[in-house]
Amino acid sequence: MEFMSDMLGGADAGKPSLFEIVAQHKMNELLEPALRHVTSVYAHRYPRYLIRILNWHEEAYAALMLLVERHYLRNYGGSFTEHFYGYKRVRAHKIRGSSSLTRPDIWGSLIFLVGLPLAKSRMDQYYETVSGGEAARLLGPEFSQAELGSGNEPAVAGGSTGSNLRCRLIALKEALKRYFKRYYPHANFVYHMATALYYIAYMFDRTDYNSPWLRILGLKVRRLSASDYRAMDTRGAPKSSLLAPSNGSVLRFMRNLVARILTGGLDFLKVLLPLSIFFYRFLEWWYRSDFHKQVQKDPVPPPPMPLKPHPNGVAVPEDQSICPLCEKPRTNPAMAPSGYVFCYPCIHKHVSESGTCPVTLIKAESVGIRKLYADI
Repeated sequence: MEFMSDMLGGADAGKPSLFEIVAQHKMNELLEPALRHVTSVYAHRYPRYLIRILNWHEEAYAALMLLVERHYLRNYGGSFTEHFYGYKRVRAHKIRGSSSLTRPDIWGSLIFLVGLPLAKSRMDQYYETVSGGEAARLLGPEFSQAELGSGNEPAVAGGSTGSNLRCRLIALKEALKRYFKRYYPHANFVYHMATALYYIAYMFDRTDYNSPWLRILGLKVRRLSASDYRAMDTRGAPKSSLLAPSNGSVLRFMRNLVARILTGGLDFLKVLLPLSIFFYRFLEWWYRSDFHKQVQKDPVPPPPMPLKPHPNGVAVPEDQSICPLCEKPRTNPAMAPSGYVFCYPCIHKHVSESGTCPVTLIKAESVGIRKLYADI
């Protein structure tokens, strides 16, 4: 139990557990695919406006997250997902007695929060291209997409200086591509292994940094304390750095209005995210539940009214177990198209001879007679 308590935070109440850190990182990784899905759905409806954003989605997402992360780092001392989980970033070594983030700390955090994931994603995509993709890995290099998609470089005629320079540039490009293809998997392994090792060291309290990037920046992740929340309430809504003193001009008024709307929108994301998660979970539950199926079903029509006996037809006995034709207990029961039950030999013979129901006198055929395997 002591080992589990150490894994869940240890003696330091302000230190998040490894499981909380991993959950926060997973949420950060899921934001981009979720936004890509929403963009792709609306790009099919409005391709004229959104197709370019979808084609450059990673760059557009990085630009958006640059604004979001900068806003939360400046005003709350942590990234967007860190603030959502109630964390903050503090300096490992205080400056003038304060552990708050400085301007270099904010920009260094933005490099690792926004720039590094973008560069890593682009390098992954480029490696997929130069390595040939899944076909080359499964079937061999001769099925490489790069080889199938492009032909050989055309030979350069002549021996001029420009042609030689072009040949050297092409050779340098091919050499860099080969080196990238050879060494990038090793760099990728080191990248993920370093993250895993820091997770393990953080779990066993061997380090206060949960990632190598925080170690480089000299920042630690801590829980927001009660004094931090009181300071946020006292400070009120964050103010944008774009705000300028009003001088009565329309341009300055529009600038301040846009700054307030932008700051308010970025600050509203901390409310919009949990609402979106709740709404998504609600829709997931709704479409999997029986309530959704019941709503989608067509209403069951009421049964038709029973046909009344004709005055000139055979009388129906009070005892419903008696056949109206032979006036004996039914054997081998069968139902006429009118809904009345008789012995099968009796109703079959009557319908074959008269072509009507003996009780209601409506038209009936022998093919419409249904045998009953449970006498009612």
